[in-house]
Amino acid sequence: MIKYIKKLSKLLKLNVVYHQVENMLNYNLLAPLAYRWTSKLKILKSMDSVQYILDNHCSVSRYGDGEFAVMRGEGNVFQNSDARLAQRLIEVMTHPIAHHVIGIPSLIKEDCKEYRASTFWSMVVVQNRKLFKQVLSDKVVYLDSLFSRFYFLNNDKGQCGLYVAFLKKIWQERDIIIVEGIQTRSGVGNDLYSNACSIQRILGPATSAFDMYDVILDAIVQHAKRNQLILLSMGMTATVLAYDLAKLGYWAIDIGHLDLEYEWFKLGDGNRYAIRGKYTSEVVGGQNVDECIDPQYLQQIVWKYNG
Repeated sequence: MIKYIKKLSKLLKLNVVYHQVENMLNYNLLAPLAYRWTSKLKILKSMDSVQYILDNHCSVSRYGDGEFAVMRGEGNVFQNSDARLAQRLIEVMTHPIAHHVIGIPSLIKEDCKEYRASTFWSMVVVQNRKLFKQVLSDKVVYLDSLFSRFYFLNNDKGQCGLYVAFLKKIWQERDIIIVEGIQTRSGVGNDLYSNACSIQRILGPATSAFDMYDVILDAIVQHAKRNQLILLSMGMTATVLAYDLAKLGYWAIDIGHLDLEYEWFKLGDGNRYAIRGKYTSEVVGGQNVDECIDPQYLQQIVWKYNG
């Protein structure tokens, strides 16, 4: 038994060394080559992306490492791999429609040392370099999909307060309907949407929401009014919903983890934490979520997935 343990330990050590060498080669050799191509992309800065939304009232589909992984045939903690979803994500990105724009991470354009996790994003560029050449174009102007990731990734957090005040102008004095996972609870317990006129909610599954895509889309069409701004917080499903809703004449914005970023911003120490009562996929313990009995939140729900 001891012999086998020693052999296993040796193999594990070799495996660790292999991955260290692989990561070093990727970062120092492949990443600079991949950035040569992505550096040609036109991606607005986050503040300019928000201004573009305010000026044009356009629907927004956001792409990040999770969407790229699904497009490559993989999945993650809150969305199973799904061939249909992969095809829809490719369609949304490559078949533009009126009043709808695509957001991609500004961190794929260049190695931005002023951001946290720049090494991680370099690896994202390396992993997806072939995919990017197939689905992205240097003729298109993209928004920064990180416009809703305004806090944790930024090393310099001095302007976050001003930025979030500007961001909140999108729903200033508007009737909004939030489409989210059943445990997301965007804006509950904070003042993120305090400047909106009214709030309604449609709740889908906490994970793998695309499995119920047609049901969720139908629920939105049945309950959303044309004068409402639809805010989507439902992983990759939101990316596709924003596109389909734009085709139907709605104004829909994929806001992703905005509420969690706001919670971390309010805590103010630069780190990420599990937020009580809210599904937090990126933090240990964040998937254990208590029930919410907030009467105001419960009153806002107009449709709920009962799977």
